[in-house]
Amino acid sequence: RDQRHPPQEPREGRAQPCGTTQTELWHNRDCCHALPEPAEPPAAGASMQKDAAGAERASLVSASETSSEQAVSKSTKTALLLKWGSLAVLMVQNSSAFVVTRYTRQGKPNELYLTSVVVLMVELIKMAICLLLLLRDARGSVRELCAELQHHLWVERRTTLLLGVPALCYAMQNNLVFVAISNLSAAAAQVLYQLKTISTAFFTVLLLRRSFRAAQWVSFLLLMAGVALVQSEDGKSSSAPTGAAPWLGVSAALAAASISGFAGVFLEKMFTSGGTSLWMRNVQLGLFAIPLQCIAIAQVDGQRVMRRGLVQGFHTSTWVVVAVQVVGALCTAVVIKFAGNVLKTFATVLALLLTCGSSMVLFDFHPTQLFFEGIGLVCVSVWLYARPGDVSDVLGLCRRKESSPRSAPLRHIPDDVSEEELPPKDGQIVV
Repeated sequence: RDQRHPPQEPREGRAQPCGTTQTELWHNRDCCHALPEPAEPPAAGASMQKDAAGAERASLVSASETSSEQAVSKSTKTALLLKWGSLAVLMVQNSSAFVVTRYTRQGKPNELYLTSVVVLMVELIKMAICLLLLLRDARGSVRELCAELQHHLWVERRTTLLLGVPALCYAMQNNLVFVAISNLSAAAAQVLYQLKTISTAFFTVLLLRRSFRAAQWVSFLLLMAGVALVQSEDGKSSSAPTGAAPWLGVSAALAAASISGFAGVFLEKMFTSGGTSLWMRNVQLGLFAIPLQCIAIAQVDGQRVMRRGLVQGFHTSTWVVVAVQVVGALCTAVVIKFAGNVLKTFATVLALLLTCGSSMVLFDFHPTQLFFEGIGLVCVSVWLYARPGDVSDVLGLCRRKESSPRSAPLRHIPDDVSEEELPPKDGQIVV
């Protein structure tokens, strides 16, 4: 056996017990275990490298946090600038649109510009601006823009056809607004146009299946009362133009408000059904609005256009009206996106006050106490409609204070201290 399995020298690193031969060591090889080699002491440079790596990681994390904070701060400032800047522009636009249009409509009827042509110019310029904005979103690639237009206009042609309904409504609304302003004072026309709040609420319940609070329905009643006061006072106003028909202006303003409410709710329903950009929706609307407006020009002012041309009566002030209307159409979209409808309502109310003040200076408008009461009721109703929860919160503030206990501040207890050793103080909760 020893010859078949000659003894082997003990391996390097194995411990050999004292008093044992190599044969016994070979028989007991399974009982012998290698002793662990002594661990080498860590090098001094390794710890320094670890410390340097940790410091580098910490500096990178700190730099990334600083850059992210700066990016968030920059985006917040940009959002605030767009929010308040668009609100200011919308307020000035709402007031100046009524004032400038009223100013340019004074004169002999045969020498005035055609309001239907102004609406067409607004639609054409708005279409061009929206296409430029879409080209910017496509990073300047005309091919990518064409592909996007083909997808939204042809592949999703059912949605495009549905947008023809509000396009028809807006074409009628724009023309009715011009009729109202031509037969009413600027302030009265704008106040009557605020009836779109009621029409919007009605069609919201009908189409979107939403409900309103009691405060909102009260605001509708206040708005109707304010409009009645303004309408009764407008008949006594000396600012009505010669040959104007006040009841025609009132009817046009009411029709424009109703159509505006329906078109707005219908568009809201369309916008919430997909993720298409607002500029693309405006392009889809323009595909119907421009041909419809051309038909309106041919039916209403076709003979005058044949005799004196399409841009008859156009002056610098007329192009100012066109520019103001285009700015209003685009600014409204920005306000809805960055500020919301509540602040948009406040901007409209401030524009109403600006219109009244400018009408007294420019158009010899002398309102009485009834007119100011009507303006006040309209402003209160618009505010109450936009903020229905504020009134209930103010009225129920004392009741909530009495019924619900005041929340006590929290006090942290360290782990090495028991609750018995640290009793709670008055007005504090131990956690």
